[in-house]
Amino acid sequence: MMKLLLLLSCYMLQSTAFVQLHLLANSPVSKASRSSCISAGRGFGKSSGNEESNDKEPLKKSYGKSALSPTNNVIDVEGAMQFFFESNEEWKPLFSEIMADTPDVAASDYVTKSEASDAFEFNENTSPWKRLEGIPTDDNSREVLAGFLDSMQQSLIDIPVDERTKDDDNDLHFLEEGRRMLVCSRFHVVAGVGKGAIEKHDSLFSTCWNEITHLVQEDESDTGSLIVVPECEMNDLSLFADMNLQRPLQWLGIDHKFEVVSVQHGNPAIRLIHKLSDMPVDLPKKAETM
Repeated sequence: MMKLLLLLSCYMLQSTAFVQLHLLANSPVSKASRSSCISAGRGFGKSSGNEESNDKEPLKKSYGKSALSPTNNVIDVEGAMQFFFESNEEWKPLFSEIMADTPDVAASDYVTKSEASDAFEFNENTSPWKRLEGIPTDDNSREVLAGFLDSMQQSLIDIPVDERTKDDDNDLHFLEEGRRMLVCSRFHVVAGVGKGAIEKHDSLFSTCWNEITHLVQEDESDTGSLIVVPECEMNDLSLFADMNLQRPLQWLGIDHKFEVVSVQHGNPAIRLIHKLSDMPVDLPKKAETM
């Protein structure tokens, strides 16, 4: 747990968060901690020791073009856009509120940008959209979340580390996955989403778009929501994210603000990140010498 606690602590130091994450992952102390004992004798990162391996398994990333690309590139985009907005007519005031105010927005044929933002209400009592609590209160949801977060932490622990190198792809992978984990401060569990016909599950749709709207209204960088969907098949969830989140965000002209991806750690989930900052290429000299 020590490495995770160190990561959580350094991320809370807003302006120097990424510098400190880099130091934690690449300093001699940190390198050792990733392969030393924590908790019940496990460390962050599997030490590669002195063994040479010519066959490295490709890193399973939840970021980058491959992970974030739509699952189905052969699609009637115009038809899909028309179907989405006509099927969700009652949500148009929300779409109107959050869509980009530019003339080239694809969704402008179906949604008119709201001119009176004060008229749009988003709180705990509005419908069909509403502001949600950031963390579930029921024990079942908390248990599901605990299992997911434990599995996600384990995936960081399992990232191999080569003590002989200063920086390598695994260190970068650790940083990229770790910082995405840390920006998620809002958590939800959507139960009852079974196999097939996922587009019919209104609860998942509403949870995702309520969270997107919350993140847009708060307008803070490096914030995110994690929505765990325990009974769902990963392929179904990826398709849902593609057709109901990733593409609509593009059509609304705000996809550049979000990183949306389906991930699986024990249970599948959708991760929404708002305005994720870039990782600095060059670190301050003082930090490099620490």
